[in-house]
Amino acid sequence: MSDSLKKISDMTALMQRYCSMREYCANDIRKKLKTRGCDPDETEVVIKKLVEGRFIDEERYCTAFVRDKSSLSGWGGRKIEFALKNKGLDSGTIKAALESLDHEAGVKVLERVIKRKFEELMNRRVNSEEDKAKIRERVIRFALTRGFSYEEILKVFNKTMANFEAGKKE
Repeated sequence: MSDSLKKISDMTALMQRYCSMREYCANDIRKKLKTRGCDPDETEVVIKKLVEGRFIDEERYCTAFVRDKSSLSGWGGRKIEFALKNKGLDSGTIKAALESLDHEAGVKVLERVIKRKFEELMNRRVNSEEDKAKIRERVIRFALTRGFSYEEILKVFNKTMANFEAGKKE
């Protein structure tokens, strides 16, 4: 067995172990193989074998990525889409995975994100209306960086602010 074939065989076995533990896309595997000294031709052979053995499945990866980033990391659809595009995944696959997102669950995540940031900033003592305006700007900017749409953010922020004001009056 030539050195190249042995290396391909060894790298395939190693990447199969990695892919058995969690989902990876082809781009992630390319990076791992590059750090291990595989040349581009060897890398493509390994990836082809992994795809054929269903160790790599772009649709499965996208669905898992969307679910995890939404529920665990508190990311919105835009940030998730951007991250998946940066991984070189197909737009159709990304769109299908994003459609699997539960809109109500996304709103709950956004509510949690906004409430946590709002309370954090309010605990720093608000003394004037100017401070409240700055807090509003910071919370909205923070939620935008999490990948939520401006319209969704405003709706949830206004609701959070109304609840805060109602609780303050009691």
